[in-house]
Amino acid sequence: MAGFKHPMAYFRLVRPHWTIASTLAVMVGILQAWSEGYSHVGLASLVVGAAFIQHAVMEVWDELKDYSNYRQNVYSEVAQPPTLFSGGSGVLTGRLLTVPQVWRFFYTLLAVYVVVLGGIIHFVGWRFLLCVAAGMFFMFGYNSKLKLSYIGLGEFSNFISFGPILVCSAYLALRLGASPATADATNWNLLGFVSETVLVESLILGTIWFGSLHIQEMLDYDEDKAGNKRTLVVRFGKTYASRVPFVTSLIIAALAAWLVVDDLAFAFVLPGVLLNLVETAMFMSRWRDAEYFMRKMKSFFVYRNFVLTALGLVVSYGFRDMPQAAGTAALLALFALTAITSLPALSFLAKNRVFTFARAA
Repeated sequence: MAGFKHPMAYFRLVRPHWTIASTLAVMVGILQAWSEGYSHVGLASLVVGAAFIQHAVMEVWDELKDYSNYRQNVYSEVAQPPTLFSGGSGVLTGRLLTVPQVWRFFYTLLAVYVVVLGGIIHFVGWRFLLCVAAGMFFMFGYNSKLKLSYIGLGEFSNFISFGPILVCSAYLALRLGASPATADATNWNLLGFVSETVLVESLILGTIWFGSLHIQEMLDYDEDKAGNKRTLVVRFGKTYASRVPFVTSLIIAALAAWLVVDDLAFAFVLPGVLLNLVETAMFMSRWRDAEYFMRKMKSFFVYRNFVLTALGLVVSYGFRDMPQAAGTAALLALFALTAITSLPALSFLAKNRVFTFARAA
């Protein structure tokens, strides 16, 4: 079929409820670079666009791989439907699009991504391809021939992808591209350009994701075990998995405290961090209650807390002592870019009651 028909099917295919995770993560890295004096609105826009497209590519790729492995039906009973975040987009299993149509869409997204990436390299240089290579390794390695998710590395893959890679890559793009004179073009050791603050921010976001994936995998435990998918939850059991989010929330709280001590403006991140701490503690004590477990899965509270924490980091930059070079108008433009990439996904999540907070016992 020529062209792209059924636009809503393609919109559903990229699973917009996930894209906010990528765009907010890169915005944190961009704003940290901005606070250090590395400002460039055009380059920042390209980085956000690249993150959005790369995430869409990942979702379409996973849809194709999941469909080819016949692993879409998490639940076959109507009484236990898949949650919002499980079982793929349902575009292929629901016959909304054909496999050739999805493959054409995948290659189109890749072509657009290459064009946008070319624009970033124009500003930053070829060194940025190291960040791209790292991102691609974990993105395609998750469900491809490497099958990191099948050998107990899927949780780590998500931790590093949605934390250090996204946040630090965005930071490096701005630092290397906005002020070329300050960056040695012959130095390929990109880790040497990463500041302590942006590293801590990336660890906070990655650690939240690491904990949230354990809860998701508790839901998929039986299917993963039957399919020989050796996730950490399959290896160590549900009791282990129920404790991980609380342990990670303690680590996140400690990292957030480090940020606040460094700059009081980071206090905006504390509500999301504390909410995550309280809810993960409650989950650890009540997860055996089937009704409670399914209610929490339908709201997927840890993912919601990831969004709130990331938004807290973004908002905090409005109250930091930004360099004069950044410019008020440019900074406002950057916050507008954050809103453009975040609000559609937040609206989608709200309609699906993902932001439904825990009810009293």
